[in-house]
Amino acid sequence: MREAQKLFVHYGWSKTTMEDIAKAAGKGKSTLYYYYKSKEQIFDNVVTREMEEVFRITNEEVQKAQTAEEKLMAIGITKFRAVQKKANLFNVIRGEIEANIQHIMELKRRYEAREISMVRSILKFGLERGEFSHYTADDVDAVAFSLVCAFKGIEIGLLIENKFADFEGRMGAIHSILMNGLKA
Repeated sequence: MREAQKLFVHYGWSKTTMEDIAKAAGKGKSTLYYYYKSKEQIFDNVVTREMEEVFRITNEEVQKAQTAEEKLMAIGITKFRAVQKKANLFNVIRGEIEANIQHIMELKRRYEAREISMVRSILKFGLERGEFSHYTADDVDAVAFSLVCAFKGIEIGLLIENKFADFEGRMGAIHSILMNGLKA
């Protein structure tokens, strides 16, 4: 569905039609309806594929890191860079959020649950290695949720303000604050 993605980015959600998507894919409209019930389902597929790619890239970088601290930093930086590359699609998604908040929130929840799970496993890894002593295994869920929210807040702020150049410095600052708290 790369063709659909290109259309959504170029024309936006509301101006892209099933006929446009079928034509760009070199298929008939009836063939497209055989695989997808609606434009919403195609949009979901496009967004889900993009989220999967961001998650995959982020996970690959996390796996390369040796310490829990490096893994947490890898999540923030890698995910933001991947999202930054997809900024045009995310602008379309932002417009879709306004039009269909419930549906987009469900897609967001699915991705966020996977991200929290990844952070949770890193925190457990850090506890096992003795890198973090300020919290216990009972705190892992709350800390994982808090870290994901902190990273997301920075990402959203920088995306909205279009301050991509400031990203690494700001992410480094929040990372330092978080690590000092986790290691204290």
